[in-house]
Parts: sequence; structure tokens; C-alpha cells
Amino acid sequence: MQLSSEKTIFMQKAIYYVSKILAARGIVELTDRCLYFQVSSLDASFGIRDVSIELLSITDVRIIGGDFHPRLVVECGEKTYDFVLPQAQKLYDYLKEIIRNPFDFDEDSAGSEVYCPNCGRKVDRLYKYCPWCGTSIEDKS
Repeated sequence: MQLSSEKTIFMQKAIYYVSKILAARGIVELTDRCLYFQVSSLDASFGIRDVSIELLSITDVRIIGGDFHPRLVVECGEKTYDFVLPQAQKLYDYLKEIIRNPFDFDEDSAGSEVYCPNCGRKVDRLYKYCPWCGTSIEDKS
């Protein structure tokens, strides 16, 4: 997904709406360069591809309340991406700040994170399990 020089700011399981009737499960990841959506292996077997959105190409971000979780709408010119995730408001806030100040965004303000003891990826301290490999995350604070 990400290049080794990128820094993960936000990561969470989500649903990406490929079209109005087709959705894919996976993991959305915000880095200091891109917004990625990695499609789950089951959905990828049906031909749904991963999504990579350059942050500088994002023109607008909206959040729409849902029955269970809010829907995050990311616009890049003519293309629109719809995501549903539990912490959509948090991702929305990060993206709005990046759009407002694309070169002044402080990724250290993204909150406290820990590293997964199994895969080594950075995971938000709110997680009890790594969204990448499923390993239990111990909070040492």
C-alpha cells in the first residue's frame, strides 16, 4: 500500500462504495501523501481494485450522517469516492486540515500511536487489535 517513506496518520476498517450498488470491504489508510483503500482479499477476488488518492488532488470532503456510521465523501475533480467507517469524523477532520493547509499539516498531531508487535505497522492506541494482521495490541500507557 504505502511507500516506506510515508507516515501513517490514520487507519481503520471501512467500506468503499465502488458504485451505488457495489461495495467493497477493506482498510482505509491516510498517510502524509495519499489516502489509500486496500480491498479485502475476498472482494479483490471479484476484480475490485485498491484505491490510491493523492492528497493534493482532493478538491472537497463532506461527511453525511448514516444510520450506523457516517459516510465520508471525497471529491477529486470529477471523481467521487464514498467511504463508510466508524471514525469518519476523525478522518474528515484530518482531510479538511490537509485541504486547508496542504503544506503545513502536522502529522504528529494525529494522536498517540503504537507499533504492532507482529507486523510492525503503526496503529492508533484506540485499537485493541491490529487492523492489518489481527494481533492483540497491548496499551502500555
